[in-house]
Amino acid sequence: MAKQCYICGNPATSKEHAPAQSYFPEDQAFRINLVTVPACREHNEDTAKDDEYVRNIISMSLGGNNVAFKQFLDKTIESFEQSKGLLVTTIKNSQRVYTDENGTIKPTVAFQIDRDRFNKVIRKIAYALFYKTYKEPWDRELIVMTEFLRQGNMQADEFGELIRQVKPLIEEHPFDGK
Repeated sequence: MAKQCYICGNPATSKEHAPAQSYFPEDQAFRINLVTVPACREHNEDTAKDDEYVRNIISMSLGGNNVAFKQFLDKTIESFEQSKGLLVTTIKNSQRVYTDENGTIKPTVAFQIDRDRFNKVIRKIAYALFYKTYKEPWDRELIVMTEFLRQGNMQADEFGELIRQVKPLIEEHPFDGK
């Protein structure tokens, strides 16, 4: 019996990494026990450009750590050099903004992301992690909530505000993996 795709149940043609393997640095210490699930072409190969787009957004986001910065240097810059169209798509509608980093005001650039595309990739990762854990597809819609993405006025969206309000009430949950 052929394995079925983790999202749609169609016959699987490959294994999907969740998140995509390109999200992890080349250093093998970061590529141990990566999660894979059976996937059809539509939910693996056909989403590679979306995975790349979201990886780039994450690596360019404020609040990233040294690993994210290294990914920006190693993967995102190369990605933009290989695809000027992806660069233009990513940074369209950009504007200079200022951030407060430990009491120091610093200039940076803000740009509007394709939120539908971003949400699609994050949902895909969540569906894969559910499938890996429970061995069955999640057959309901997921709402993607983010804490750090901002609207045009630099304020959190309604979900970000909800996270900010609820976060102090929720116990920290241990994460699987490293």
